[in-house]
Amino acid sequence: MTGEEMERAIEFLIQSQANAVARQDRVDEQIAEMSRQLQIYAETQSQFIEIVTRSMEALAAQQARTDQKMAESTARTDQLIAQSNARTDQLIAESNARTDQRIAETNARLSEVGARGAETDARLDRIAALVERNISGGNGNS
Repeated sequence: MTGEEMERAIEFLIQSQANAVARQDRVDEQIAEMSRQLQIYAETQSQFIEIVTRSMEALAAQQARTDQKMAESTARTDQLIAQSNARTDQLIAESNARTDQRIAETNARLSEVGARGAETDARLDRIAALVERNISGGNGNS
């Protein structure tokens, strides 16, 4: 190899090394940029996780309050239903007592009417016998 060829080979190697260093610098810059972006993504994800965690805790607390309110509402409703049922039972019992009293009064009146009817029947029987005697001459005129 001649001096000129050697010089060109050395220049080629130096140029190739310079190109490799320039490429390595670009790769290093890209890696640095990717690291910066990954850091931003990591911070964003941490913030997101924190927001979701707080939201879930708030939802759990709200659900607990809702469950408590529902239990209280159910207890009040059950109490009102029990009071309403007791009052309804009382009203029904009072109504039944009045109805029983009216039935007893009606039966007593019917018994009186029946007794009067028996008295009326007895009078009618006496009148019929008297009329029959009069017709058949049982009064001594025959």
